[in-house]
Amino acid sequence: MIAAVTAILFLGSTVLFQDNFDDGNADGWFTVGPSSYLVQDGRYHFSGGGAVNDATSYRGETGEEMSTPDYSMCTDVELDVGFSGGMMVRYSEDGLYNIMLVLSEQHQALILFRWHWSSIELMKSFSFPVQTGITYSMRMQCSGETIAGRAWLPGENEPEEWFVTATDTLSRSGAAALFAAGTSKGSTDVYLSCFFDNVIVETPEPWALTQTSWAGIKMLINHDHAH
Repeated sequence: MIAAVTAILFLGSTVLFQDNFDDGNADGWFTVGPSSYLVQDGRYHFSGGGAVNDATSYRGETGEEMSTPDYSMCTDVELDVGFSGGMMVRYSEDGLYNIMLVLSEQHQALILFRWHWSSIELMKSFSFPVQTGITYSMRMQCSGETIAGRAWLPGENEPEEWFVTATDTLSRSGAAALFAAGTSKGSTDVYLSCFFDNVIVETPEPWALTQTSWAGIKMLINHDHAH
């Protein structure tokens, strides 16, 4: 019975917006910082130099903010040059801090950070192999006061469990954002290059899903597809 109920909740999730950049542009996305933001070969490419070591692009369904504070964001990310690439939910330029989920090549980990404009604080970390030039998939979810994330390798199914979770009172709707951090070159120059694709923002999964209920969901889906 639990599996059936959770399956209904899961299958009823709604896509709030999505962008695979196949139209050749990043219309609807707002950018922060002097980096270059271009769509190339169907992917959203962040690149840049100078003194700024990060790049952010964000959006809501039809404007700068989401209509709800609870949502799940999924994207493909390929780090080309830099320390890390990932995303933020409930992002705001005007807030005291933001929470980000990144794949860190430097730390070989999937990490939740609380990012203040002048500092960064580790919230949770999960050991994960990260290489430049490899496309990974990531998901970050905010629902109530819980924020969570997971990542998976090319060709693998999305994991059922969350790899990192944290509690925070960040309650604004904010925006769904993509983020990359660059590598210092010399005393002032920074270079970054990161690709994003297949962004999907949708209503969140129920936190109460268990291994048993996921198995039930998959059985129901497979049964429906068979008929």
